[in-house]
Amino acid sequence: MSLSKAKYILVGILFYFTAVFYLHFSFNESFRDFFIPLSVLGMGFSLISWLFTNQFIDPVHKPKIKNELLFIIPLIIWIAFYITYGGSLINKLLPASWIENPAIYSIIIFLRKLLFFVFVPFLIYKAYGFSVKDFGLKDFPVKLFSGQSLLLLILSILVLLFQYYAGRGGKDIQNGSFSITQFVIGIPLCLIYLVFDAGLIEEFFFRGFLQSRLATLFNSNSGGIVISAIIFGLVHAPGLYLRGAASEGIGEQMPFLYFATYTIAYMSVAGVFLGIIYSKTKNLWLVMILHAVVDIIPNFSDFIATWHIK
Repeated sequence: MSLSKAKYILVGILFYFTAVFYLHFSFNESFRDFFIPLSVLGMGFSLISWLFTNQFIDPVHKPKIKNELLFIIPLIIWIAFYITYGGSLINKLLPASWIENPAIYSIIIFLRKLLFFVFVPFLIYKAYGFSVKDFGLKDFPVKLFSGQSLLLLILSILVLLFQYYAGRGGKDIQNGSFSITQFVIGIPLCLIYLVFDAGLIEEFFFRGFLQSRLATLFNSNSGGIVISAIIFGLVHAPGLYLRGAASEGIGEQMPFLYFATYTIAYMSVAGVFLGIIYSKTKNLWLVMILHAVVDIIPNFSDFIATWHIK
C-alpha cells in the first residue's frame, strides 16, 4: 500500500473513531450500535467490493481545472443548503394541493433534487468540456457475464438479505403486510424509481462529481473515496440539527456536534463500498443500481402507499 493511500485511509479511520468515541462518552451511545453498520456496510461490503475490483485498471478522469476547489466548495455548500433549507423554501412557492398529494409531491421532490444535485454541477462542468461520460454515465450500464455483473449480483443478494433481516423495512415484509400483487407490480417499479430518485441524484453528485474530482485534485482514489464519504455525512448534519431527526429514531433535540458525529458514524461509513466500486469502474449505472437495491426494502412500504398499488 502506498503512503498516499495509507494516509487517507488513516484520516478516514481517525474521523470515524473520533465520532464513535464522542457519541459513546458524551451521549452514552452503545458501542454495539456501531458494530453492524461498521462490520457489514463499512467493512464487509467494502472488502467484497475491493476483492472484485482490485484487479481492474484504474479509470482515467479528466485533468483538474484551474482553481477547481473554487467550484467544488460552493457546490458542497449548495447541496448542504438544499438539504437544510431548500425543500421548505421551494414548498412555499407551490400550491398546497400539490404538496398534500403524495404522488405529485414525490415527483416534485425528485425534480428539485435533480436540479440541485445533477443539473447545476453538470452545467458548470459542461462549460469546461465535461460530458456525461466523464461522470460515469457510460453507454452500457453493466455487461453480462463480466466481473461487474457478478459483483452486482452478489452484492445485491447480500444487501437484500441484510436489509430484510436487520433493516427497518424488513419487518413489514416478514409480517405479511403486502399482497402478491403489490410485490409483483411494486418491486420492479420501486427499483426503477429508486435507480433515478436515489441512485442518479446522490451518486451523480457524491460519486460521479465529488469523489472523482477530489481523486483528481489529491491524485489519490483513496483520498476521493474517504473525503467524499465524510462530506456525504456532514452535509446532512445541519438539516438533522435544524429540522429534527425523527426519521433517524432520534426524538429529542441534540447539539450540532452530536449530528455531525452521528452522520460520520452512520452515513459516511455506509457509502464507502459504493465509493470503492466507482473508483475502480467509473460506472455510475452500476452504483446507481446498487444504491437502489440498498434502498428498496426500507422504501417499499412508502412507495406502495404513495402510488396506491393494491
